[in-house]
Amino acid sequence: MAGRVFFAAALAMAYSLTPAIASGEPATITTAPKTKRTPPAYHNLAGRQAATTYETNSPLPLTQYQYPYPAVPEQVNPFAVGRGPQFGYNRCNSSTEGPTSNCQTLIVNSLADFCVWGSSTPNGLIGDVEAAVVAYCSKPGHGTRIMPAGTITGAQFMRTKAYIQVTGHFNQSGIGLAQNDTGGELDPHGADNMGNPLGGLVYSSSLPSAKDNTTLLQANNWNNFVGSGVFCIKLCDPTVTTSNFCENRDDLLGCEYNMPASYTDGQFTSCEGELQDVVGIYTTNGQTMSWAQPAALPATLPWQPRIPASSNCITYSSEQLFGATTASASVTRTTIGAGASTTKTPPSTVTAGSSSANGAGQLSSSGLLAFFSVLIVLI
Repeated sequence: MAGRVFFAAALAMAYSLTPAIASGEPATITTAPKTKRTPPAYHNLAGRQAATTYETNSPLPLTQYQYPYPAVPEQVNPFAVGRGPQFGYNRCNSSTEGPTSNCQTLIVNSLADFCVWGSSTPNGLIGDVEAAVVAYCSKPGHGTRIMPAGTITGAQFMRTKAYIQVTGHFNQSGIGLAQNDTGGELDPHGADNMGNPLGGLVYSSSLPSAKDNTTLLQANNWNNFVGSGVFCIKLCDPTVTTSNFCENRDDLLGCEYNMPASYTDGQFTSCEGELQDVVGIYTTNGQTMSWAQPAALPATLPWQPRIPASSNCITYSSEQLFGATTASASVTRTTIGAGASTTKTPPSTVTAGSSSANGAGQLSSSGLLAFFSVLIVLI
């Protein structure tokens, strides 16, 4: 009798620990796909809190989660509340890297080393998959999907005293989007403040307040537009609070207004820059004006965005950034508006801040079945 009771309890445990199976239905704006795996650690709240002090037993607004990079949890939002749980996972390393990775921790370090959010399935539409987008990166090393060669066709990295951003042109099929998708905005808010994607974390070693170029710092305020062959992503420094340069209200305006830059296809530059105007704030006839986004955009807008001045720009080739690991060709360093340029030879390897890999052991359903098969034999 005791053996039967123990066996029944063991089967109940196996059922509770078996990862949820993702539904085959496509994601929508209002409903995220079911999680593909619920890590065993999340059934033990005390165990989670032992690893980090930022966990709760119900979801918080995404911007309230703070994690040093080595303490990133397996999932930020494992809760079946609202649109949750999140689709992918946050603890990403060499074991998760590849074309099927569902990593939802995004890194932006430099022109050679950055990620954007993209669809987990081919020919996705951002309006359908925004809750479940995953990270696509320009280089290996972050446990994510890797953009295929030729995805980025032009890009500019800009570092200011308040934010960093990467803007440019790309072949959007390289991040799983349909070629005709006009796209949309991803940000850590959304109508329910759970973020798009749910549970998405963003880090950089190049934020203005960074003390070195190797330690990854979390950016809680960011936005990313993808679509129509154009992308832009901006990370605002958490120490800058006077102006919100990562405003998430004007999603219909796209990259041109939210992150004004050169957007020159075929050109790859890394620059320092002045601050842009806060989106919706502009000057006309000496007067500062404000504009609020309506439900539908008018045929014409009352202003054109001002492209901030840039300086100390270094121009690279695509091969230097995303092709061979070494490059010895000269690059041109220019100051926009200064009328002068000097030629310098960059280091032999185009590198950016490194990140530490960390992962968690996975208790798979097949392992559980094998375990309980042994139990049956013993009983």
